[in-house]
Amino acid sequence: MRSGSSVRGGRALPGSPAGRVVVAVLVLAILVGGAWRLATSQANHPAKPASSSRYGGLPSWLPKPAVKVGRIVDASTAHPRLGIEGDTFRVQVGQATAMATAVGPQVPEEGQFPVPATTPCTFLVTFTRATGVIPLTPHAFTVLDELGQLHYLKISTQSGSRVPSVLRPGQTMTLVMKAVLPTGSGTLRWSPGSARPTVSWDFDVEID
Repeated sequence: MRSGSSVRGGRALPGSPAGRVVVAVLVLAILVGGAWRLATSQANHPAKPASSSRYGGLPSWLPKPAVKVGRIVDASTAHPRLGIEGDTFRVQVGQATAMATAVGPQVPEEGQFPVPATTPCTFLVTFTRATGVIPLTPHAFTVLDELGQLHYLKISTQSGSRVPSVLRPGQTMTLVMKAVLPTGSGTLRWSPGSARPTVSWDFDVEID
């Protein structure tokens, strides 16, 4: 056999021109096969709708919410309203109106185990933009728990002083309301014009 031959026993040597052709053909076959499998997979599994690029964003295909965020709801004795803590109401009392926002409850500590039956709770109710004199009667604020039990609150100003009898035009005031409430859901209510609540804020007392 000649020393320059590139074939031994009917096989092309890897380093020979014929061997390089064989390797190139094999690589091309592998690439073509991979591209075909990728195209088939994409055809059988269409892409899902894109979601928001921000962390925690909602998928774009979900319907848009109809209720505006940060809206102000009008409430009166004739048309009482229910919201959740953080909602702002434009409350009409007689001929005057004022904005009222409730935040809370704040609890001393979360993660208690076993979960206590009751816990001290604190609410902050802020009044702004009063157009007239509005009475502030402590007993007009109550909490109704999920068992139907009525609770009265200890109320003061943020400085700890006694609650004034009225809210005056243009005045801004935040009242601190405290009570020991059962764990679970409840409703903070304000009844400035009658025994029936004019505005109510739903909340949850969570300790776990």
